[in-house]
Amino acid sequence: MVELNIKERLQQWKNENPIRKYRKESGLSQPDIAGLIGVSTYTVQRWEDGSVSPSGENLKKMSKLIDEIEESLSEWKNNRPTL
Repeated sequence: MVELNIKERLQQWKNENPIRKYRKESGLSQPDIAGLIGVSTYTVQRWEDGSVSPSGENLKKMSKLIDEIEESLSEWKNNRPTL
């Protein structure tokens, strides 16, 4: 088995983001999700790359789209690759 370098592991981790997975599986774009939640596309990009997490009202809105989003995001964040 070939071991992935940190850049590849990080990209793989980002692809597992529950928001990104939901969006891709639903055939939605980042602007689509942004419009549904009422945030900027940049905000959705930052949620997907793990820079920030939706909080407060945005998390509540997101939970209407994605079942158990809070737990899924927490678990995803805890699995971030390290050097």
